[in-house]
Amino acid sequence: METIKSILDDLFRKRKLESNLRGYQVFGFWEDVVGVRIARHSQPKRFRDRILWVIVDNSVWMQQLKFLEERIKEKLNQAIGSPMIAKIRFQIGEINWLPKEESGNAVSPEWRKIAINERVQKNIEKELAGLNDEGLKERLRSLFQKNSQFLDYQEKE
Repeated sequence: METIKSILDDLFRKRKLESNLRGYQVFGFWEDVVGVRIARHSQPKRFRDRILWVIVDNSVWMQQLKFLEERIKEKLNQAIGSPMIAKIRFQIGEINWLPKEESGNAVSPEWRKIAINERVQKNIEKELAGLNDEGLKERLRSLFQKNSQFLDYQEKE
């Protein structure tokens, strides 16, 4: 019988999620690492090939964050627990920031509104069929669905 760890490792490897998932952890603790002041003017947008793309609301903040890039990168890698982020790229765009205490009332991000392809949903169910733990199965289903939505969103941009 396979262990849950080996099943998860296999699922992540098949879907090439492992490194991206670790990099995307940044989205959850961005404000904690950079502080409220910086989080008001910046937010992570995507993580790919060890590069974290960050949206900044104006050129003044973009310049300031370029000066702080190494320090931010070090703090983020420390929070992740490994050197996942090699570079941070900044670009000007619209920030959708709410303080953490208000974020429970926040509107879903645009990528969450993308419908999941029926074929993708069937593949997710097929991969989860071997799991007996319903709680784990539901969490993985949610994770895989969110990953699919996010990747579809990124392709459209």
